[in-house]
Amino acid sequence: MSDELLVLREAIRRRGPADVEAAGLVVAEYLAGVLRDAGAAGNVAALRWARDRLRLFMVVSWGNWFGVLERLPQEYPMLRAEWRDLLAEPARYGPEHLIAWWWRLQPAMFEPLVATQLREMSTPLRDGVAGVLKDGGDFEGRLVDWAAFAAY
Repeated sequence: MSDELLVLREAIRRRGPADVEAAGLVVAEYLAGVLRDAGAAGNVAALRWARDRLRLFMVVSWGNWFGVLERLPQEYPMLRAEWRDLLAEPARYGPEHLIAWWWRLQPAMFEPLVATQLREMSTPLRDGVAGVLKDGGDFEGRLVDWAAFAAY
């Protein structure tokens, strides 16, 4: 096993509680900037839609990070089960929970990955908010159907 995987395994074994509060601050600041740039600052429906869509982006794009975790056969089943539990309850576990979960696995590895992914997601998210505004602002009608998504 590579040194990188040994360090990851040890970090996972020693991990503490997820810092959802810190991740929540990151998400709040991030989404405030996205909404401001999209012309929807203060729009509660736009914020709800952006949080929902951000969570979708995270679920879809961060799934490939499990390729690294799969190389840890002892830890992988537990980690995959934890992730599935987070995904199963979108009303309870928002984007901040997903961020905090990855951060606590190994901060040195995943904090920069999360930051990079958030930067990459900001333009499509901003454009999505602006597009819904342009189409009449029906954010509620465009929320992710998480039950259908999970069934897929």
